[in-house]
Amino acid sequence: MKRKTLLLLTLATLFGVSIPTLKSYPDGAPSDGRTGSPGDGGKTCATAGCHNGTAQDASGIISSNIPTEGYTPGVSYTITVAVDQNGKKGFVVSPQKEDGTLVGTLTAGAGNQRVGTKYITHSTPVLTTSASWTFTWTAPAAGSGNVDFYGAFANNRTLVRKTKYTVNEKVASGINSNQTISGLKMFPNPSINQDLSLSFELKKSATLKIELIDITGKSALDLYNGLENAGTFNQKFKLPMINSGIYFLRIQSGEDVLTRKLLVQQ
Repeated sequence: MKRKTLLLLTLATLFGVSIPTLKSYPDGAPSDGRTGSPGDGGKTCATAGCHNGTAQDASGIISSNIPTEGYTPGVSYTITVAVDQNGKKGFVVSPQKEDGTLVGTLTAGAGNQRVGTKYITHSTPVLTTSASWTFTWTAPAAGSGNVDFYGAFANNRTLVRKTKYTVNEKVASGINSNQTISGLKMFPNPSINQDLSLSFELKKSATLKIELIDITGKSALDLYNGLENAGTFNQKFKLPMINSGIYFLRIQSGEDVLTRKLLVQQ
């Protein structure tokens, strides 16, 4: 059998015939996109040659602690991936728009890693009958809407599954109303990297946290953090040089959050 195999390989080499082989990525999926998402061209670890067979649609593999009413912009949540069956198991997940743009921010947990700019994958395969991984997802800026988590999962060499897990943005996320803040005025908007004046009425004493977050939901600039008495809040902030683009002013007073869009231009 060994001689026959060597003979076939020799003949293939002589006549320029390529013999397909399965690529192996035991330490995690590659960063070129294998989640099955539209942005990844529908590729999974099956269609990309890592595993045999065709990826099967499945549900219940991805879960989270995001409330049923939806995510709150800028808040971090735990995402869980659970895979069963016998054999080496692994996964790759990414929250994306249809064009492949990453939505929110990913932070790896135990037994997994971030690859490329927008994927979370296993760092070593798991051999137990059931396996689970957790990682952190920080929700994007207000107004991002529903977010789709795409994922592909290797249960073993011949069984690959794929899924789409959708989470909603919390409707009452404080974009248009806030029980402790009213009459917010923000000037100038657009801001050309200059002073930003804020004024509003604080209905009751509260700890205020004021920050700018970028379009991915990541904090770009802390402006204020302190205890304020009820009454008029009126303050001017000096904005440092930051990249031009869309930001969101996020004011948290106690458990209430108020968000307003701010355009920064250089």
